[in-house]
Amino acid sequence: MTPRPAAVAALAWLGFAGSALAQDSLSRVEIGEPAPGFALMGSDGRMHRLEDYAGKVVVLEWTSPVCPYTEMKYKSGAMQALQAKARADGDVWLSIDTAASDRPGFLSPAAAKARVRALHAKVTAFLSDPMGKVGRLYGAKVTPSFFIIGRDGKLAYQGAMDDGPEVDDVTGKNYVRESLAELAAGTKVGTPETRTYGCAVEY
Repeated sequence: MTPRPAAVAALAWLGFAGSALAQDSLSRVEIGEPAPGFALMGSDGRMHRLEDYAGKVVVLEWTSPVCPYTEMKYKSGAMQALQAKARADGDVWLSIDTAASDRPGFLSPAAAKARVRALHAKVTAFLSDPMGKVGRLYGAKVTPSFFIIGRDGKLAYQGAMDDGPEVDDVTGKNYVRESLAELAAGTKVGTPETRTYGCAVEY
């Protein structure tokens, strides 16, 4: 069920509060800095390294199977449409689940594969980060949140998907879509950083 606006607002506060508690352990990557390398296992049974996608635009989507914000974006089809457009343009889309094995959001490889199939997600790969190393490396605080890496290997955008945390489908500003369009055009991202909203990452 889609959360009511009041419930979403309350969950947002909890997400920010929860992430604030873990903030001391998180790193931060500044816009224009080289994106930190990593290697994570995918639900496809393959190890995926960031260096494998050198020279491509790479979207890192922090996601969770138990977050109502993530559910809203997938239920409406907005997330899948964004993924499909990115893939059609030759970009790489990596969904990352940073949930410890004892957390509700943890997915086994089989469960992650089933989730991708059930949602009709158009991702390049669904990656598991149960130790939280990559999440902390990038400073991921909430789900959903995004980090976009340009073809030069530098961080070009970090923040929210859009400006609509309380609605299923957004007709307003979609930061990820705009950032990808600007990178495709060879121009600098106009809004390189936005405030995230959502559920605290389950470190």
